[in-house]
Amino acid sequence: MYLTKEEERILNGDFGLWPAKAMKLLVAQGELNDAKRMIKIERAHISGVSYKTAGLPMIELLEDMVRNGVRVKIFSTLNPAGMDLERWKELGVPEDFAKLQKRLIDAYVKLGVIPTLTCAPYLAENRPKFAEPVAFSESSAVVFVNSVLGARTNRNGNLDVLSAAIVGRIPKMGLLLKENRRGTTLIKVKAKPNGEYYYGLLGLYVGNILSPREIPVFELESKPGIWEMRALGAGLAAAGSTAMFHIVGITPEAKNREEAFQGDQPKERLAIQHSDLISFEQEHFPSDIEPDLIAIGCPHATIEEIKEIARKIGNRKVKNNVRFWIYTSRYVKQKLRDIGILNKLEMQGIKIISDTCMVVSPIEALGIKKVYTNSGKAAWYIPKLTKNLAVAKIKSLDQIINKVTA
Repeated sequence: MYLTKEEERILNGDFGLWPAKAMKLLVAQGELNDAKRMIKIERAHISGVSYKTAGLPMIELLEDMVRNGVRVKIFSTLNPAGMDLERWKELGVPEDFAKLQKRLIDAYVKLGVIPTLTCAPYLAENRPKFAEPVAFSESSAVVFVNSVLGARTNRNGNLDVLSAAIVGRIPKMGLLLKENRRGTTLIKVKAKPNGEYYYGLLGLYVGNILSPREIPVFELESKPGIWEMRALGAGLAAAGSTAMFHIVGITPEAKNREEAFQGDQPKERLAIQHSDLISFEQEHFPSDIEPDLIAIGCPHATIEEIKEIARKIGNRKVKNNVRFWIYTSRYVKQKLRDIGILNKLEMQGIKIISDTCMVVSPIEALGIKKVYTNSGKAAWYIPKLTKNLAVAKIKSLDQIINKVTA
């Protein structure tokens, strides 16, 4: 693997121990994937921020970097933490957890990482341009960046991205190369998915049957909006580690089928009926439950989504025995406050929660066992990450609102 003189100096330790370790990790990763050289990048998005998933070893590693004067070289943002930094007591987060969570975030901040604490940095704070090479982790952000924005990132782990942020480079491999962004599987959907719930379910179904390196190309009878595409990608990434998809006539690199496959023929063709999605849902999710938590915002809810919830609820209020939480970024929460929606929703029994999400927060410690969500990703992950104390059921927003409001 070719390295520039500066990259060789970083690798040899001329800029310090931790940059050398970071470069060593990236070089090893590149050589394993036949990368010819490094490529400079200008932005990164780092996961491994919730204490629930990162643990004490990550804190100790970051704090050692801080003691050694390490700073990130490029614009870098952070994924959600394990709690709302302002409302954690109100939401029942244990104090010991909170102290360790704050310590973890403080270490990242001292490294120069911006504490956006969102899985959707592309909404405002960290939005790559078309064809821009970046280093993003967080599965739904990766697939959104590749598919909807047309920027270029591999599906990276948090240490990969942290290393890239420290040295400002990443191996030029995988989805950073145009030829590797070619579609592999043509999927004709003989149904008309509508709304995030259905597109999330479609993503889970397809992700569950494709191998991780496959890139699905969808031909749809309906035209999804940007947030429906986001739900599709989040489902694909959760169930199948998919890092990219195309939708013919809609996504940036798929003006037509030929462009999506870069002139090649599909390796495989699949047809999906509405009944396939319903059967998949019945197999993987409970038939119905009485929820004690409504969890919206996985990925983090947008201003448009929350406005739609407010419109659908009207003047109704959430029933007293149900917690209704919407997870979003602090940036979006401030916008909601500015336009007068935040206080209205809170008065109706809906909490707007920032900095975290239902997947990486310790909801099992709060006695939550049954969750309704419109997110395929959340429904897929919650039972796997809450020690089997919680089950989740996917519902449309209309179904959720009609069930839990009066």
